[in-house]
This record gives sequence, structure tokens and C-alpha cells, in this order.
Amino acid sequence: MPSKRRRKKSKGRYFKGEINRFIDSMLHPLFDSSPAFMVVDGVLHGLVEQNPKETVSKFARYTLPKIIEEILKNH
Repeated sequence: MPSKRRRKKSKGRYFKGEINRFIDSMLHPLFDSSPAFMVVDGVLHGLVEQNPKETVSKFARYTLPKIIEEILKNH
């Protein structure tokens, strides 16, 4: 019976959650300065997740209302 070996973690490889947290930590503090950063945040999360249908759905549900609110507040 062959022995079970554990795979070694590949150095330099990040999990999706780690990348998403990094994106959040870099962009969320900038949301107040411009709604454009919310769009960039959504695009980057979409690239990480690689699921366009889910990305558009989440963007419409969570980010778009905030962008609209921010635009209306400033005009």
C-alpha cells in the first residue's frame, strides 16, 4: 500500500481569500475619495473570482447602490 504524502505548499501562491483581503485593504480606505475606487475594487475581485455572472450580481447588489448614493450625495 503506497504511503500518503502531503503536498507541500507552493511558495508564492496565494489563496483567493488572501488576494481579496489584500484588494480590500488597499482600496476600501479610498472609497470616500472617489466612487471610481469602488468600480476598480469590483473589477479586481471579478478577476480573482473568475465568475462573471456572480461578479456582476454582487456588484449590482452591493457596490452599485453605494456608488449611486455617493454620486447623488455629491450633486
